[in-house]
Formats: sequence, structure tokens, C-alpha cells
Amino acid sequence: MTPTAIRPSLRRTARRLLAVAAVATLLASAAVVDRPAPAAAAGYTGPHPGTFTGLGFDTCAAPSNTAMKAWLQSPYRAVGIYIGGVNRGCAQANLTKAWVSTQQAAGWRFFPLYVGLQAPCSSYQRRIDPARAAVQGREAADDAATSARNLGLAARSTIILDLERYPAGNVACTGAVDTFVSAWTGRLHEHGFLAGLYTSVESAGLADQVAAYARPGYARPDLIDFARWDGVQTVSDEAIPASYWPRRRMKQYRGDHHETWGGVRINIDSNYLELEQPAYAVRTAQPQLRRYGSLSGTLRRLTPAR
Repeated sequence: MTPTAIRPSLRRTARRLLAVAAVATLLASAAVVDRPAPAAAAGYTGPHPGTFTGLGFDTCAAPSNTAMKAWLQSPYRAVGIYIGGVNRGCAQANLTKAWVSTQQAAGWRFFPLYVGLQAPCSSYQRRIDPARAAVQGREAADDAATSARNLGLAARSTIILDLERYPAGNVACTGAVDTFVSAWTGRLHEHGFLAGLYTSVESAGLADQVAAYARPGYARPDLIDFARWDGVQTVSDEAIPASYWPRRRMKQYRGDHHETWGGVRINIDSNYLELEQPAYAVRTAQPQLRRYGSLSGTLRRLTPAR
């Protein structure tokens, strides 16, 4: 089986509870392109990730200060940090305001991730309630903004909602997700932050966001973070029109694997970022939201489905 045949859906703990060793073996051929470590960056205090082009990694729990210093020998200069959410899968003993300050001083950029409620038609226990999708989207944004401030992240940083794989073809489910995401985006803007969304090319999530991109009244995310495990470091993709999210994309091009830099081994996902901090002011207009009826009845380091 080739790496491109593997579904890049379960990004977090749920995925790790599956056959991690087997996945690592299958992905062995999709190695990071061998690059020299970038020159040491000056300390950074602006919005995250800000304007940045290059490689980033994310791992379930924030590494120690010692590990982050060792990984300055790697080609990575951005790191994903899981700042909150009801589905966040790992304890974050290292993730403090002091840790953030230390890594910023070393030149690291962050892409903050929030693992909130999942699609109503997904298999996860903690899911969006279609009747309360707008309220829940705003509540998630409130919580994410509070976490970001407590960590000392600058205003106008982008907080990425981790929305895992869900099936296509369920109109009510798509509607609830769109309502949640639009409310999330609008509320984060009110807090002075930008909004991002993580999804997969094999999830209905990406197609749904593309379909809603120019919809009147829809507050689309400012950044799209998508998974395609093909080992290719690019943000161009046939699933996303070239004019959508220009210079506001990042791609998870390789899933669970181990890398060692500076003598420190970490299990990571690898990402390529091509980002330009938007020049526009954060919008404050309330999005037009719709309600959907009830439904009867994957994650970037999240809690397992039950």
C-alpha cells in the first residue's frame, strides 16, 4: 500500500490508538525532504503563525524546553500547540505562558489548535448539537480565545479548529457544521483573533468549506489547514480552487512518524505552511446563521470515540 492510499483522517489520539506501528511502517517512504536547518530566527512576538513559509510539526503534547531547543537543529520552525477543546486528547504539562514566551524568544512560530466538538454525523462522543450549533460555535470561540490570551498569544493570531473526518451526503450534518464554523469564525473575530479550520481531503469537511466559501452571510475561516498524506510539501491541491484561501493555507503532508533532531526523538505530524498575515482588520459583523433540525444518529490528537 502506498502512503497516498492511507486516509489522513484521525489526526490525534484516536489515530494513535489504532495501529500506530503499522501506520509508521506504511509511511516510511514519505520522508521529510532533506533540508538543512534554517538559520536561527530572531525572537518573535507578533501574531501566530503570522507571515511564514516553511515546515512545521505538531505532536500530541507540547515538548519540553530542552526538546524544543534541540529541535532548532531540525528543518522545522513552526510548531502546533493544542490549546484546548473538549476533545483534546493529551495533557499539556509543558504548555504554559512561560513556555510560549521561551519558544517565541527562540524564534518558533505557533499554529494554535483547538479540538472542539465534532460533526453530528461523525463517530465521536462529543459532537455538535444541530439545534445549538451556532451557540456552541460561539462558546468554543470564547473558550479558545481565553486559552490563547492565558498563554500570551498575540492578538490577531489564528486559532485552528480541528474538525475531523465525517461522511458526505448528509445535508443536516453539513448544515450544522457550517453553522458551527461560521459562528466560530465570527466570534473569534469579535475577540480579535483570526479563525482557521483543519480538515482532510477525504472528509466532507473540505468539500463543504469549499462549497460555502463565497456563500452570502457565511463567515468562512481565514485559514485552511488540510491533510493529504502524499509526502509533497505544497499547499496547491486539486480539491481547493486556486483563488480560495490564497497565501492562507497549510498542509499536513505526513502523519504519525518519529523524527530525531539534536538527539531528541518525537512522534509528529509534518506540515508545510504558506501563510501571509492578512492586512485587513478583523471583521466584527455577526454572521447570518441558520438552524437545523435534530439528527439521529477524524482527530488531530483527540480523545477516542466511545
